[in-house]
Amino acid sequence: MRRPGTPRSGNAAARLRERRFLRNLLWIAVAALLLRLGVSAELAAINGGNNSVFSPSKLSDLATYMQLARDMAAFRYSGEFYYQPFYYAVFLPLLYLVSGASVWFVIVAQALLGAGCCWFAGLAAARIFGRRAGYAAAVLTAISTPLLLYTPFHQNETLQSFNLALLFYLVLRAMEWKRLRFWGGAGVMAGIAILTRGNIWILIPGILLLGGLAGRRCALTWRRIAAGVGLFVGLLIAVQLPFAVHNTRVTGRLSGPSTAADAVLGLGNSPEAPPGGREPGLPAGPMEYPEAWHRMMELSRSGQSVVGQMFDWMCREPAAFFELQFRKLLLFWDYREIPNNVSLYGEGEESRILQLLVFGRSGLLLALALVGILVAVLPRLRFRSALPEWLLLYFIVAYWGATALFYILSRFRAPIVPLAAVAGGAFAAWMIRRWRMAPEARKHTLLLGGGALVAAFWLTTSGYEFYRQQCEAAVMRFVRPAGTRIDLGGGKSAWFDYGPLTFGGWQELPLEPGMVLEKRFPLFSARAELEWTLLTVSPGKLAVKINGQDQLFRLEKPGFSKVRIPVSCPGGMVRIELLAVSGEQRLICDSQRNYRRSSWNGRPLGGEWIMRLYPLPAGKADRSEAGELPENRTSPVEK
Repeated sequence: MRRPGTPRSGNAAARLRERRFLRNLLWIAVAALLLRLGVSAELAAINGGNNSVFSPSKLSDLATYMQLARDMAAFRYSGEFYYQPFYYAVFLPLLYLVSGASVWFVIVAQALLGAGCCWFAGLAAARIFGRRAGYAAAVLTAISTPLLLYTPFHQNETLQSFNLALLFYLVLRAMEWKRLRFWGGAGVMAGIAILTRGNIWILIPGILLLGGLAGRRCALTWRRIAAGVGLFVGLLIAVQLPFAVHNTRVTGRLSGPSTAADAVLGLGNSPEAPPGGREPGLPAGPMEYPEAWHRMMELSRSGQSVVGQMFDWMCREPAAFFELQFRKLLLFWDYREIPNNVSLYGEGEESRILQLLVFGRSGLLLALALVGILVAVLPRLRFRSALPEWLLLYFIVAYWGATALFYILSRFRAPIVPLAAVAGGAFAAWMIRRWRMAPEARKHTLLLGGGALVAAFWLTTSGYEFYRQQCEAAVMRFVRPAGTRIDLGGGKSAWFDYGPLTFGGWQELPLEPGMVLEKRFPLFSARAELEWTLLTVSPGKLAVKINGQDQLFRLEKPGFSKVRIPVSCPGGMVRIELLAVSGEQRLICDSQRNYRRSSWNGRPLGGEWIMRLYPLPAGKADRSEAGELPENRTSPVEK
C-alpha cells in the first residue's frame, strides 16, 4: 500500500500485490464476521434464549437502549436525548423498521460492523506501515474478545468501534488532499461518532491541526485548506444540530445533543470515586453511586456545574485529585475487562469460542500496541512525512485521556481496539522487516523487540496491581493524611478510608466475643457519629464497648447493616471491644486499602475497617434523634 502523498505506481506487479492484499484482507474480514456470528449464536442460546441478548435486565443500559429504540421506531418518544442518541435514535430504530424489530437482524448488522472494523484497521495500518502491518492489525481486531463479546448485545460499543476505525481511515485519506470528499466523509463520521459517545470531541483539534499541516506540506493554498477544514467542521456540526435543537426545545435551555455528560463525569471524579465502575474480573452488575456523587448531582441541579465542582476539589486536594487521575490512566492499560452491562467473565464464560481465543485477550493486544508505539511510531516522528504516525499517536493518546477523564470500563475502552491493533500491526511489521533485512542483527532485534514486549506485557498484566499493592498506601498517606473527606452540605461532612463495595476488596471476618477493633481518623475533632458496617448472616444481638461506652445492637435483617453511634474520639481513635454475640455476624474490611489506620487485637489489619465518622456540631446531644438516622441504618438500642 502507498504512503499518503506518494504517487500511484503504474507497475503492474505492484497493482497485483495491492489487489492480492485487498482480497486477503477481505477474507480476514469474512472470518471476523463468522467469528462474531458464532459467538453471538453461543451467547443467544444461554438459558434457552432467556438472556440479556433478547430480554436484558430492566436495570441495564441494554434494556434502556432496546426500549428507547422501540419508542423511536414507533414515533412515540418526545423526551430529551439523555444518552448518546445516534445508537438508539437512528441506528437501532432503522434496523427495527426494516426488520420488524428483529434482534437477530441487529446482531447480523453489528457483526457486519465488526467485520468492517477489521477491514478499515487493516487498510489504515497498511497505508502507514505496509501490508504486513495491515494483515496483523486486521487479525488482531478480528480476534479481540471484547469486540466479539459485545456483538450480540444492544449497546453501542460495536458501532463506536466501527465509527472510530472508519473515521481514522477517512482522515488519513483526507490528509492526502487529493479529494475534498474525504474531508466531507470524515466530518460526517466525526459527527456520528460524537453522537454515539461525546468524548470523541477531544479528537477534533488534532484532526484540524494535522490536516492543516498536511495541506501546507502538499503546498496547497490557504483557501484550499480552509475549504476542506470548513467542509469537515460544517458537516460535523450539521449531523449533531437536529439533536441539539431537540434537546434545547425540550429542556428549555441551550443544550448539546446529549445531556448525560455531567452524571457520568461526576461518577468518576468525586472524592470517593474509584478509577473504574466495578472490580475488574467480576461478572456484570449494577454500578454503585456513592454518597459524594449524589451530593455533586444535588449541587448540579442547584446551578453548580460538575466541572466547577471538580475544579474546586482539585484546588482543595490537588494531590488526591491527580492521584485518582493517575490511577484511571494506569487502569486503562490493564488486561482485565471491567464489567458493566455484560462481562467477559460472566456471559463470556458461556462461549467456547471466547474461551479458546486466548490471544485475543486485551493484555496481549494492549502490550503489542504499547511496543508498536515505542519502536515503530515514535522513531518515525522526526521525519517531515510522519503526519500519519502523528495522527495515530494522537488518536490513541487523546482517546486514552478522554476515557480516563470519566472512569474506566471495558466497554468505554473497546472502541480504541482497532487503532491499538494498528499500532500492534506496526510492531509486527517492524520485527519482520528487521529480521529479514538485517540477519546479522537478529539477536539485537530479539532482545530489543522481545524485551520491550515483555516489559509492556508486565505493565498490562501487573502494573496496576503493583501500584495498588506496593505504592498506593504510601501515596495515599501523603496525599490524604486525614483520609477521604466528602462535603454533605449544611456544614456536614464524612471521613473514611475505604472504597466502594462494587470495586472490590471487601472481606468478611467472623465476629467473636473478645475481639478488639481499632480505627484511627487522623486530624479529626473529638465529637462524631460513627457509622459501622456489619454483615448479618442470621439475626441476633451484638453487645460492644465503644470508647468505654456499652452499646447493644439488634441486627434483625440479613445483609449489610449500618449502625450509627455518637462517640467521643479524642485524637480520632475509635476502640471497639466485642462483649457478646448472638446470631451470625461478620466484620467487614477493605483489603485493597491499607493506610495503617486499622488494627485487630492489637495487630495491623492489612486493610481498613468499613467505618465512617460524621462530625457533630459543637453542643449536639450525645444521642442522635431517631429522625436523623437514614432509613436503611440500624440505630443502637440501650441495654
